Amino acid sequence: MTVIKSSVFHVLEKFPDRGEDIKRLYKESPEFQTICEDIRQCDEALHHWMQSNEKEAPARRQEYEQLLQELVDEFWLCLKKSI
Repeated sequence: MTVIKSSVFHVLEKFPDRGEDIKRLYKESPEFQTICEDIRQCDEALHHWMQSNEKEAPARRQEYEQLLQELVDEFWLCLKKSI
């Protein structure tokens, strides 16, 4: 039985229409695995800052939103190259 890490579950929830491609590439590519993990961690950090009332929260939200967009762009580029 194969255990799928939480990072792949996370991206499968975000992009369910590409599930089979995501699973295949996740098994094949350590680079893609890293991108998925980075997306999961970035989403968690963004969620934290969205809930925060600290004075630096707006700046952190903006930073993590930008980083997340860059990671998602990288995710799609990697996925498209694999097809």
